[in-house]
Amino acid sequence: MQSFFRSFFTVSFYTFLSRILGFVRDILIARFLGSTVTADAFFVAWRIPNFFRRVLAEGAYSAALIPVFSGIVIDSKDDHEAADFVENTMSLLLFVTVGLTIFFFFGMPYIIQLLAPGFSANNEAFDLAVHFGKIIFPYLIFISLVAHFTSINNVHQRFAAGAFAPAILNISFILSLFFLTPFVTTAGHALSYGVLIGGVLQFLYLYRAVLNFYRPRIRFPEFNEKIKKFFKLFLPGVVGSGVIQLNIVIGTIIASFLPIGAISHIYYADRLNQLPLAIFGIAMGIVLLPSLSKAIKNNNTQEINTTQNRALEFCLLIALPSAAGLYILSSPIIHILFERGAFLSEDTFYTAKVLSLFALGLPAYIVIKILVTCFFSREDTKTPLYISIISVIINIVLSLILIGSMREMGIALATAISAWVNALLLFIILRINKNFILDSQLITNTFKILISVILMALGCYFLNLIIFANIQDLSLLFKAGNLFLIIVCCNILYFGMIFMLKVLTIQDLKRYIQK
Repeated sequence: MQSFFRSFFTVSFYTFLSRILGFVRDILIARFLGSTVTADAFFVAWRIPNFFRRVLAEGAYSAALIPVFSGIVIDSKDDHEAADFVENTMSLLLFVTVGLTIFFFFGMPYIIQLLAPGFSANNEAFDLAVHFGKIIFPYLIFISLVAHFTSINNVHQRFAAGAFAPAILNISFILSLFFLTPFVTTAGHALSYGVLIGGVLQFLYLYRAVLNFYRPRIRFPEFNEKIKKFFKLFLPGVVGSGVIQLNIVIGTIIASFLPIGAISHIYYADRLNQLPLAIFGIAMGIVLLPSLSKAIKNNNTQEINTTQNRALEFCLLIALPSAAGLYILSSPIIHILFERGAFLSEDTFYTAKVLSLFALGLPAYIVIKILVTCFFSREDTKTPLYISIISVIINIVLSLILIGSMREMGIALATAISAWVNALLLFIILRINKNFILDSQLITNTFKILISVILMALGCYFLNLIIFANIQDLSLLFKAGNLFLIIVCCNILYFGMIFMLKVLTIQDLKRYIQK
């Protein structure tokens, strides 16, 4: 478990670095674009490759490749079979993504009509989205190869390179806004080129990292048994692991019928909601999958149960207070981060409301990452697929019901509810199949965590009420300082309770992080 948590902290650190750069990026996007037609068009065009990026890099691809590749690495007498598999899957992935890119490039007007049907009544938004989409979509080729090389490194317990790769994309975004905007029509054009440049840089970085183990070359793919098994796991895994992102895509489609700005409000809120999800949920899933896959292949029951329980316990420890904090502090967070330039006080109001409702589903999003990994490590990608279909249907129905009275807030609430349904169904099936046995430590500590979160939330609520009663009258520096003070006080209160109730001890922390 020590090695497991050291790997987790490594991924979390680089993910945190990437997300901080992502916030800088979003602050700049809000300043340059706000919630204008150009912003909505860019976010729609970016949605498809971003969906593939998140699903491939954080879900389906690794879920299919790692269990198969782990078996090859464990069972193989030499590296020839492993190298052959790496080369074969890479070549196949390259041919498929190049074909998809050509198809989407010429079919981009139809794709935008599907993604944002509401744009049909706005020629400017539609034309911009099509143009941005054609620039951005070749990014799919590079991010797919990045996901491939990241999974290979993860099987060999090298997590740093793959975790740092998203930071490269965010750096490209930031630099493109400053250096490309003066030479192109809009900042949206600069961002689109920044995506493509970032993808190339990510690919070069990960290719160099994988050279420590293999030297893959492009060749004509061979459909052997290992490849067939990989695709058998991959295809259902695309939907099964990407349900959160799929729900956001559906939200974007529905929001395209709302007034201009709704899509942007959902985007900015989702970015903030994704911070704890990425740092803890996705990071835990990345580290958990290869560890759990190897334990299952070695039939080590005790290690399987311990790893699953501690992973879920640790995620609850972080997810519940994060959700409470985002819900209560949504308005000052959005105001301080984004309200300047083209981003107006009206945008702050709607974005904060969307964020608070997204936050209600945050613990479910993180738990889903853990539970789905428990299925994937057993080479079961079909069950999460079926559950995802149910979740998506619930999301669509609720969004259509709530959108009339709640605008984009209804989409956020529908997404949160469908996430909890998804998490509950995953857990029930794991329990029925006896693949997740709760130990007494997890049950006891969950109650202690809930008590600590309730006390922290009460403190956070009253501090927010007192300090930010007249937020518009305060200077930006004073507002940021006060927000930081509230977060520090809430963390002291929460972790003070956690240590007092002995959910964690100093010895636990030393044991998890010692080298």
